[in-house]
Amino acid sequence: MALLGTILLPLLGFALLGLFGKRMREPLPGVLASGLVLASFLLGAGLLLSGGARFQAEWLPGIPFSLLLDNLSGFMLLIVTGVGFLIHVYAIGYMGGDPGYSRFFAYFNLFIAMMLTLVLADSYPVMFIGWEGVGLASFLLIGFWYKNAQYADSARKAFIVNRIGDLGFMLGMAILWALYGTLSISELKEAMEGPLKNPDLLALAGLLLFLGAVGKSAQIPLMVWLPDAMAGPTPVSALIHAATMVTAGVYLIARSSFLYSVLPDVSYAIAVVGLLTAAYGALSAFGQTDIKKIVAYSTISQLGYMFLAAGVGAYWVALFHVFTHAFFKALLFLASGSVIHALGGEQDVRKMGGLWKHLPQTRWHALIGALALGGLPLLSGFWSKDAILTATLTYPFGGVGFYVGALLVAVLTAMYAMRWFVLVFLGEERGHHHPHEAPPVMLWPNHLLALGSVLAGYLALPHPLPNVLEPFLKPALAEVEAHHLSLGAEWGLIALSAAVALLGLWAGFVFFQRKVFPAWYLAFEAASREAFYVDRAYNALIVNPLKALAEALFYGDRGLLSGYFGLGGAARSLGQGLARLQTGYLRVYALLFVLGALLLLGVMRW
Repeated sequence: MALLGTILLPLLGFALLGLFGKRMREPLPGVLASGLVLASFLLGAGLLLSGGARFQAEWLPGIPFSLLLDNLSGFMLLIVTGVGFLIHVYAIGYMGGDPGYSRFFAYFNLFIAMMLTLVLADSYPVMFIGWEGVGLASFLLIGFWYKNAQYADSARKAFIVNRIGDLGFMLGMAILWALYGTLSISELKEAMEGPLKNPDLLALAGLLLFLGAVGKSAQIPLMVWLPDAMAGPTPVSALIHAATMVTAGVYLIARSSFLYSVLPDVSYAIAVVGLLTAAYGALSAFGQTDIKKIVAYSTISQLGYMFLAAGVGAYWVALFHVFTHAFFKALLFLASGSVIHALGGEQDVRKMGGLWKHLPQTRWHALIGALALGGLPLLSGFWSKDAILTATLTYPFGGVGFYVGALLVAVLTAMYAMRWFVLVFLGEERGHHHPHEAPPVMLWPNHLLALGSVLAGYLALPHPLPNVLEPFLKPALAEVEAHHLSLGAEWGLIALSAAVALLGLWAGFVFFQRKVFPAWYLAFEAASREAFYVDRAYNALIVNPLKALAEALFYGDRGLLSGYFGLGGAARSLGQGLARLQTGYLRVYALLFVLGALLLLGVMRW
């Protein structure tokens, strides 16, 4: 029951704040929500230190409600609740004065509870509950300011695009059930240690589960929802895009590593999609003018790196990047929030600049986050990104092409990370007045995230330095043998990775301080700002034709169904007739109850 408690604590916060939050004065809802997430973190850490835990209860025929805390799920639990707690604390200050203050923290706690259900699940149906739960919570959070039509549309877009991936998840589960008669992850893992049943159908199941991961983790071609998710408050962006929802797809692949390790063709497809997504996200980040959208496209790119690592078979390396990314990406989003707070809501980087002298603490948070994203040697992002680059050459499903592509993306990443920092904090002031530093409740979480952005990578240093994370995670993952490079070759690749990162950071720092840019770059930036017109193509080919069809069928009384078949009018008349039965008189309801019972008895007798 203690393991179930890690989920019930934030779920309790959702219930209390949903029912009684409006009666609480600020900052009590935020303090309560943050405290319950911290309690979940401490409980989970205690259970992990004591050797893990398991919970199982009867649920559906043949499918128990089963939870498992092992090293893998415990690792994710600590990331979700640890970084989630810091974002909760930051939101206490950021959301101050908002009329929906208590509702915001109720949704935040619901999100954490559903994410914990997802990572602790020991069966795919239980994981799917958490999977759909975080989809619902993200819909509520992205559209939190729902009176703004654009924000509400962004929430619907995220919800609808994710349903495409969810269909794949369900079909994948159906095939696994048909093949093995179970959806327990532990039982499937044991079953696949022997001869495979129908490898072709199993490969289809793997692809369909991967489709679910593509939707949740915004990989090509379902990446279009994530940049629009910036419509929500900044703490929402940090929670969804740093350590939780978008990494759920990576976790699904890692938890299912027993499946993908025996499907080399599917694994290769995952690596290809990951590399293409990493390149697309990096190229699209260059043209963005919204301070949060630049960071959002970097999330797409970094998720691509994680899928590349998982695709080549380096599952623990993918999780290592999940870990370091949680710190520096949450830091970048929350630093962006501090800038937005300082400028009274301004988000356009073209109206920023010169903030270095006005924000003495946020400037260091932003610099550390940007350098960690860009892969500056000795920061956390450098170690995990280098591990991915090396893995493309040493793991069985990798190759030189993946290495070269990932190295080029690393240069682009360093450049756009510097672009973000230069446009916001350096140069001359553009369009803002009297910026002010964030309050302590918003700064302290960023101090800790900055510390993590520097130190998190030291849990998995390259050979012969200590590597704590690999032996911790590997027992919960499928065995995939990698060939080891010589010490000289490995450190030679590390030196190349460091040189590439330094080159990209320097080039970005110098290039984006220019006042006049060459014509070729302006043309590229214009295409990048539109994310290379993918959204426009989707709207033209899919969204707009479907909208036109819907309007033709259901546009008031003149719609096709109403006007020609009378279905709309018939349904309305039936509803009005049934409404007349609701008289409000108890004797009428009693009479209808008796008549219904007599009718039912007559049918049974007949």
